[in-house]
Amino acid sequence: MVRDGRTVDVAQTGEEVEVVLDVTPFYAQSGGQVGDTGELLGDSASVEVRDTYKPLAEIIAHRSVVTRGPLAVGDRLIANVDEERRLDIARNHTATHLLHRALRTVLGEHAAQSGSLVSPERLRFDFTHLSALSPAELRRVEQIVNEQVRRNLPVAVHESGFDEAVKGGAIALFGEKYGEHVRVVDVEGFSSELCGGTHLHAAGQIGLFVIVSEGSVGAGLRRIEAVTGREAEAYVHERLDTLATVAQALGVRAGEELPEVQRLLAETHAQRRALQDLERQQASGQVDALLERAHEVSGVTLLTARVDAADVDTLREMTDRFRDKLGSAVVALGALIEGRPLLVVAVTNDLVARGLHAGKLAGAAARQMGGGGGGKPTLAQAGGKNADQLEQAIAAVDALVSEAVG
Repeated sequence: MVRDGRTVDVAQTGEEVEVVLDVTPFYAQSGGQVGDTGELLGDSASVEVRDTYKPLAEIIAHRSVVTRGPLAVGDRLIANVDEERRLDIARNHTATHLLHRALRTVLGEHAAQSGSLVSPERLRFDFTHLSALSPAELRRVEQIVNEQVRRNLPVAVHESGFDEAVKGGAIALFGEKYGEHVRVVDVEGFSSELCGGTHLHAAGQIGLFVIVSEGSVGAGLRRIEAVTGREAEAYVHERLDTLATVAQALGVRAGEELPEVQRLLAETHAQRRALQDLERQQASGQVDALLERAHEVSGVTLLTARVDAADVDTLREMTDRFRDKLGSAVVALGALIEGRPLLVVAVTNDLVARGLHAGKLAGAAARQMGGGGGGKPTLAQAGGKNADQLEQAIAAVDALVSEAVG
């Protein structure tokens, strides 16, 4: 036994300890498959095994907590693996082999395994491929795996020489180190791989295979996550429950959810476009009314104002209209957009030649409201934190222009 990095002879109730047995049925984490959990039972001790791993190549250690002690070196123990959890892991591991072959069938032999994780909850499979799988490709891969599940293909494990196994068609993973003798897992007539993990006796024990995600994890590398057995059943029920809730919220019957959502989206988009058109009309009306507020500062026509604008695009559009109508001017418009003060400054080209710079004006004015900004000489934008200082920031542009051209 090892506790806190040191060997011990006795462990008491409640202590965490790593236990090494002379023989064990527990699978140690390896090759992407997580380690087993379970319990160790003796005459005077009970131990909860929370994980199993290999600290050294030939040593299997059980990360454990003593639930009834004392536990002593030399005790004879009954080792019980958590059977249901082991079966969940085996379902996902056998399904991983079926997935590997299905991907090669659909995408080509280049779709080779590049990493995996097999846990009780799900399987994760990394493979080489240059592009995202289409919905049709994903559906076909899923169908191929479930076809083998329904066929209940026998799963056989045997040992063989490495060269003999590879010549017989078994897949050896690139980058893995294999000895002279290897373990081969065959799914009859469908898949053959070199593998040291735990597996089912027949593919039918998988029950159901469902792909839950597919995405990129690097250049030329894709990842699929899937669930099987009990987790697949739970996943399907969760999705169906969600769909039923959506149908209830929409007030439609099962099967009518998508058409209703599409109708609502089209209606929402139409309303949004109508609202944007109305906001543009209102903004245009503000332009005509505010033009009268244009004034001169040190010989420069200047228009500064706080306006109503739904978004920064509308604010920029209003600024452009003022600049175009005035011909030669500095325009500074401010607005509260989603509670945040924003300022847009525009300078016509002839005034840029006189030394005015929209980016510098915006940045200096923004400091009045606890923010910052900048941009091009002819157009710039600034934001701040203090909404109550927006008016002061707009007013500051007059002094900044006067200082710049005075």
